[in-house]
Amino acid sequence: MNALTDPRAVLAQTAAWLDAEAAAPTGRLVAVVGAGPSGVACAHRLAMLGNGVVLYEARSRERMLETPSLLSAADQDAFAYLVTGGRIGVEYGRKLGENLDLAALHLSHDAVYLGIGLAMARVLGLSGPAPAGLSDAARALAVVVAGDELPVPAPQRALVLGSGDGALALAARLKARGAQDVTLALRHALPPDGATLQAARQHFVRVRPWLAPLEVLRDAQGAIEAVRFEQTRMLDGCLVHTGGFTEIAAHAVFKAVGRAVLDQDAALRRLSHEGDRIQVDGCFRTALPGVYAGGDCVAARLGIGDALRHGERAARAIHADLQA
Repeated sequence: MNALTDPRAVLAQTAAWLDAEAAAPTGRLVAVVGAGPSGVACAHRLAMLGNGVVLYEARSRERMLETPSLLSAADQDAFAYLVTGGRIGVEYGRKLGENLDLAALHLSHDAVYLGIGLAMARVLGLSGPAPAGLSDAARALAVVVAGDELPVPAPQRALVLGSGDGALALAARLKARGAQDVTLALRHALPPDGATLQAARQHFVRVRPWLAPLEVLRDAQGAIEAVRFEQTRMLDGCLVHTGGFTEIAAHAVFKAVGRAVLDQDAALRRLSHEGDRIQVDGCFRTALPGVYAGGDCVAARLGIGDALRHGERAARAIHADLQA
């Protein structure tokens, strides 16, 4: 894939990527928007850590192929191997704000990384100290993201999207708060040790594996009434959609998002709070949990090496959060 136009001297710093074998699939799926240096670096590292990745690029495949590439043959082959192996999917001609919706990405993926330019961030209202675009995405999604506060009274039917201990703990808290019916929906299979299922049963939480969320369904008054899912399965080590669909009734939907704390880089943190760029913390998290950003949209005067570093560090933060 000829997605980068970076000097060989900078790309040589990432040669270690090619030496490791990709980890076993985690079952998580991450959307990466933008096939620039930070986006490709993020996609590559996420895939190497075992996550499924869909890379969305506004340019057409033909235009991408016309872009001169200074990647070494080995670098191109390594990235292409992850693509052909199903670890990274690439969708060309997908532009955020036109035929790509942030709220839909947030719902249908476990996390989203924005590797877009500052101009695009401004147009979409994603930049600045109070990003309207991120708030709009949260409202359009109509999904309450897991946090310290839960609604009172608890909804009669609650649906939790996510996996890991954080999602299970959230589901248990909702049940303890008085929710009559709580369902935990997982994109992948239950862990083989049986611990998750046993813990869910102890808290009277229903578990539905192999479901990828697609759409929040509303009634005539705009209230949430269900979530539509596509059924998934593992094929040759990759999570794939089967074409089968199902719906789960719910009065409220919660998306459990981990908040692992990694070592923070003071220089990156300072750069990421200059001007009206997308505001992120030291782990590249935006104001909307589950959405991350890096590259030109978060830092001024960013060099290619720093853009690659953003993508690499963001991928590690995303992976750690998804495992929390």
